Amino acid sequence: MSTSIKDRFLVSAGLAFFLTHTMQIGIGVLGYERYIARDAGYDSWLSIILTSITIHIILWMMYTMMNKEKGDLISIHRRAFGKWIGNFFSFLFALYFLALGITVLRSYIETVQVWMFPNLNLYWFLFVFLLLTYYTISGGFRVVTGVAFFGVLIPSFLIFFLYYPFRYGDWNFIFPVMNHSVKEIFLSSKVAVLEYIGFEVLLMIYPFIKNGEKSQKWAQLGILFSTFIYVAVALASFIYFSEEQLQRMIWATLSMFKIVEFPFVERFEYIAIATWALIIFPNVCIAFWCSSRAVKRLAPFRQRWVLIVMLLIAYVINIGLEDRKYIDMFINGISKSGLYILYFYIPFLFLVFHIRFKRSATK
Repeated sequence: MSTSIKDRFLVSAGLAFFLTHTMQIGIGVLGYERYIARDAGYDSWLSIILTSITIHIILWMMYTMMNKEKGDLISIHRRAFGKWIGNFFSFLFALYFLALGITVLRSYIETVQVWMFPNLNLYWFLFVFLLLTYYTISGGFRVVTGVAFFGVLIPSFLIFFLYYPFRYGDWNFIFPVMNHSVKEIFLSSKVAVLEYIGFEVLLMIYPFIKNGEKSQKWAQLGILFSTFIYVAVALASFIYFSEEQLQRMIWATLSMFKIVEFPFVERFEYIAIATWALIIFPNVCIAFWCSSRAVKRLAPFRQRWVLIVMLLIAYVINIGLEDRKYIDMFINGISKSGLYILYFYIPFLFLVFHIRFKRSATK
């Protein structure tokens, strides 16, 4: 059941770092601080570290299955559940990846509309964005990986501007440490998990990574770097805003960028939002690539035609999601689905797969 890919389509193992990290740093980092602080207050930066430990374990489970099967999620499902039931679960994952891409894109559009262009022409913006997405994905997975590489490298300069809230903030806000119960920190960790969703795409990407077994350390480092970013941004927000102020901040990270001043730039947050498009774009490309690739593996369709249909679906859904209430419902639904996939389905699949694999090896 292994999936064989020609060498000219493969990417090096080290690029797993960028593929993993870029899927975890999306639009959520612009305002996740208020949500994780609701239960554990300013001790919630500890919940991020706790969550990252569990994410490392889940990634290990994924790699254990992929290394043994030498294939992608489709092959793993067929091994664990048989052809028909396995294909059904794989199709559900194709829908999940599609919804994940739509969620990321719609969240970014909402940020642009609120902060920069309230009268943004949604029809043309979506058309241009999805056209670029099609052009990138149709170039092959190596092109998608290149976009992910630059989507991490170029916007990384924004990290250095955390210097301003660290300089002007009050460190007394986060003391005393461990001022909340273990239960409250665990509740905060449940919310923090939503920021790590997305690295499941490795289940589809694995066959395209040269020496896939060696890529696990790079994927683990990608998660570690994501944890560093989330902890650094959370601490910057916690020392700059009081807890009362933070609960009124929808986009706390963007609000911090307001204090950055240059003689030639008055509103630095506009630069941050525009630069964030370089972070969002590879997220959308990878999600749609995984979704179309899954359908191609399940049915005798060309991936390019499947991609066109999915982009049309994404266009219609994004146009239809205009009311804030429905946008929240859609985003929360996909986030909860990702939570259940990580903490319930993948451990379940891990157990079933190893039982079936052991039986096959015995026979």
